[in-house]
Amino acid sequence: MSKKDKKNSEKGGGKSVLAAPTERQFVYKLVVAGEGGVGKTTLIIRYCEGIFKHDTRTTVGVGFASKEVNLSEEMIKLQIWDFGGEERFRFILPAYCKGANAAILAFDTTRFQSVRNLPEWVEIIRKNAGNIPMVLVGTKVDLEDKRTVKREEGEQFSKKNGLSGYYDVSSKTGLNVDAVFSKIAELAFSQAKKGKG
Repeated sequence: MSKKDKKNSEKGGGKSVLAAPTERQFVYKLVVAGEGGVGKTTLIIRYCEGIFKHDTRTTVGVGFASKEVNLSEEMIKLQIWDFGGEERFRFILPAYCKGANAAILAFDTTRFQSVRNLPEWVEIIRKNAGNIPMVLVGTKVDLEDKRTVKREEGEQFSKKNGLSGYYDVSSKTGLNVDAVFSKIAELAFSQAKKGKG
């Protein structure tokens, strides 16, 4: 066998040999929105990295993270877009909403003011991403003595606005963090299946 033939033989007859993927992967775009300082970035870091960072900086514009999860024996990749909550970044958000499959809305349970603008966030997302599944989360519930927004109020807002549920969460203790993202992945997957059907 000539050197050239041997080389081709090792390459699979001149064709590149690629291992067949062992499983399909579904990719879903998830947006996380809410007022500045409510703990969106901390929530995402806790979910993606499993750690609590209390000193995160203000998100300038939009941040990005991703994580792969197994759901019903399917591999799902969540592309997580972290929206800066300050008013000055609001004008860029409609473009980032486009193509989103699901959303998490967050407010700070120790700061009633952070609830007041939730309707505006719902409107921005629905206007630019359509009627995608949205879950509401109340953050910082580990600060129970400072809580000013009750769980019932979060549940009422969720029902009134046609959202897909409400969760009390704590990025510090990890309470319900995985549950929220698992729920949102499940909702995005279900909606995508319906769309194909």
